[in-house]
Amino acid sequence: MTFIGMSANQKDFEILKSKFDGLNIIRIDDDNIQNLQNIKFDSIIIHEKMSIKKHVKAFEKICKNLRYFLVNFDKNVNVDILKNNRMTVITYGLNHKSTITASSIQEDYIMVALQRDIFDREGKLQEIREQPIKTVQHLDIYGHMLMFVLSLLYNS
Repeated sequence: MTFIGMSANQKDFEILKSKFDGLNIIRIDDDNIQNLQNIKFDSIIIHEKMSIKKHVKAFEKICKNLRYFLVNFDKNVNVDILKNNRMTVITYGLNHKSTITASSIQEDYIMVALQRDIFDREGKLQEIREQPIKTVQHLDIYGHMLMFVLSLLYNS
């Protein structure tokens, strides 16, 4: 069973979890981080700022043996504690250095770009490309980029 941990506001978490009902996405926040230390997460998503420094030991334990670490690059999350871990770090945001970014935003769709090759969960190479994504009501641009990368990584 694959577990994905996600730090996000309740609204974004609920929308994204409903879009990927085949994945076990667990919300991580200040109230439950201590209780999640024994779960073997495949991926961690930092979608919004999280007070990692308050829970350094618990966060380090949660991030041990991760395959992917997805971070909203525009939120300037400080993730220095992960510098010794071996995982694929995937950034998303409007910053041109992000792994995933939006190249065009329309009312009905968002053109999302994968700017570096990455390997999905099954080891298949996902090559650089742009792809339109139909917009989801009440989900911002960052949520759409996250939907794109999750669908690439987990073939959902």
